[in-house]
Amino acid sequence: MEGHTNSSKILLGYFLANLEILFDKRASERVKALSFNIQAFTTNQQHPKFMENNLITLLDRCLISITKGSGDEISLAANTIGLMAVTAADRAHELYVESLPVLSKILNHGSPCSKIIECMILLAFFGAKNCEETENSMQLIWELIHKGNANKHSLSILPAAISAWTFLLASMDGRRLSYKYWQGAISYFFHLLEEEMDEAIGHAACEALTLILETGSLEKFSHRSSNITKDEIIERLNNFILKFKEQDHDQNQDYNEELDFISDVINLFEDDDCPKSSINIRGHLLTLSTYSQIIQFNYLKRFLGSGFEVHMMGNKLLQNVFDFTPKYHVHHEKLWEEPTVTYFVPEARTKKTRQRLFMSPNSAYNKARTQLLNKNRDLTKMGSISE
Repeated sequence: MEGHTNSSKILLGYFLANLEILFDKRASERVKALSFNIQAFTTNQQHPKFMENNLITLLDRCLISITKGSGDEISLAANTIGLMAVTAADRAHELYVESLPVLSKILNHGSPCSKIIECMILLAFFGAKNCEETENSMQLIWELIHKGNANKHSLSILPAAISAWTFLLASMDGRRLSYKYWQGAISYFFHLLEEEMDEAIGHAACEALTLILETGSLEKFSHRSSNITKDEIIERLNNFILKFKEQDHDQNQDYNEELDFISDVINLFEDDDCPKSSINIRGHLLTLSTYSQIIQFNYLKRFLGSGFEVHMMGNKLLQNVFDFTPKYHVHHEKLWEEPTVTYFVPEARTKKTRQRLFMSPNSAYNKARTQLLNKNRDLTKMGSISE
């Protein structure tokens, strides 16, 4: 217990020291402090007292770094806020509300990097309280997507913007989507496929169209006059994938495999079936039964990187997203012990000595036996609680 307390105090000290460094005038020092936060949050190391008392201060310093910093500092600050949304379950909405004005301004009038887009979407995913707030964030990204052909910078972040929009769409019930926001989305993604831009844009557009198919609400993504059908979307997707594979794209095996998977999902949709996937996470099985869940899984896994499994095993917020509950069992057969006492007893004193050493209530043997019975009883209680 004492060791745990000392470790907790040390971790709190690190968090507080790095928070203080974020007030430093030197950008290089702030970058180091942000890097510490990212490492800690990625591996799901957090201190309840720090999160309770200093979360908004940390958020404010990160938002200042985003608005006044440059280069690495902006990306690291945005990444930190995204991780805060993943780890601070009970305060995610507070983070979302506090961050929205600053991030909205950057998305609307600035030149956001992909990490800022990612940050905004994670805040909305974990922090939005209702469909209206989620769709509001989707609209911010949608406006950014439509700038994609306007300038070189917007084109460079277009794949990240489409993937972010798709990730939020995956969290929505198609029946609750607004009719007025997304009309023309299908035609726009068709346009991106026809333009033959880079591979990342084509893949992002394919994912978005495939997810739109799964929503079952095509009329909300079509112009009222166009009346695009499910079969037409499937045909366009299949034609793009076939054309892509006919070209020389062998050097990018990842895109080929991802498009193969999308092709498999489309085939399932044609048969009115759903994609299913099972993933082993440290010996525990996670089952994904919709394309929406697969989109969410892939996005969060990319974001958390090496820390994804750690969060899946210990982060209740992430476990709730995928309805994933790791089960721990205590294997009693490996923990039970039998008392054993060994003595050297001279032959002449065997009878009396054995009676004193083994049969007396105060004998060493009976004391050891009582201690082990108590220990095994405690283990049984632990096992009942764990199960």
